[in-house]
Amino acid sequence: MLKERFKQLKNLEKAVEELNRDLDGIIVEGFSDKRAMRKLGFEGKIFQSAERSIEDLTEDVARGTRKVAVLTDYDSHGRKEAEKITHALQGRTDVLISARKKFGEVLTSNDRHAIEDVEPLFSSWEDKFVDAALDRL
Repeated sequence: MLKERFKQLKNLEKAVEELNRDLDGIIVEGFSDKRAMRKLGFEGKIFQSAERSIEDLTEDVARGTRKVAVLTDYDSHGRKEAEKITHALQGRTDVLISARKKFGEVLTSNDRHAIEDVEPLFSSWEDKFVDAALDRL
């Protein structure tokens, strides 16, 4: 079980390496998604769409990036949100739809439909290291 979770985490980290190479920023829904993407190693700008108007979001994104991916949830609501944001950004910055698709394939391959769903992959490894450190005391 731990080996499988480790593989899942490594596959996600590899997908994030590609995002780092190809993008200036990403758009996620909320703070939990942002925190998870940082833990996965994303180094660019992260914009949160939750509780913001599309106009405010697109203004910030257009000002701060040249290439961006919309990584809202991979459910019907998230797909609709991604389409709205992508449409609003047309002509203002490059939105890489292929980056959303590639990352989504890796994320959903293990029945995860939101970025925040990767959090349990971290906690098991973090707990293991904390337990090992406590054993040494």
